[in-house]
Amino acid sequence: MGEFCDLSSMLTVTNVVEHAFCARFTYFELVLGIRQGEGRRGTVIAGKTFHSNHSKRNKRFQIKKLDGNKLTELLLKSNEHYISGKIDEAIELPNEIVVIERKYSDYAFICSTIRTQMGLLAILVEENMKKQVNQGIVVFEKSKRVEIPFRITSKIKQSALFELKKTRQVIERGIIPRALSDNRCLNCCYRRICPSGN
Repeated sequence: MGEFCDLSSMLTVTNVVEHAFCARFTYFELVLGIRQGEGRRGTVIAGKTFHSNHSKRNKRFQIKKLDGNKLTELLLKSNEHYISGKIDEAIELPNEIVVIERKYSDYAFICSTIRTQMGLLAILVEENMKKQVNQGIVVFEKSKRVEIPFRITSKIKQSALFELKKTRQVIERGIIPRALSDNRCLNCCYRRICPSGN
């Protein structure tokens, strides 16, 4: 990430999730090639450390209500949609696969970016593993642990693909997209160069 991108480049799930958060992430990072520099932020470092520690220490830990084969750290790509992504954790059941996403956050609710992420991850799993993904679980873990079951419907998958299409349109056009100025701007890594509110 952080390098110039054109339409022949395979996008990542993270690219599309960032676009869903704010379309100007796509413009600054994938059109102009300006790195985010978010890796130096405390919250980002803490989140990455959390994911790394969980991955190493909890290889066999499984959510009790799911009795199936645990899959971890799957790197998948879609030749149909030309996108790649990493599934940190999933449970393979006889007729389906449940995607599990962990968030280092106290804000335990399913927002639009999580819906986009889960929709794209489901598409990747279905194409590569030939099993349906109809449900996921988002686990919020910071000061306390909250599990939220999440239905991954065909509508959510189609909405995620539409977000992918919009991401590619920004790259193709090369024009800074409109964006609203709100509380997200306060902690944005591009706030010093972004003409927010225009």
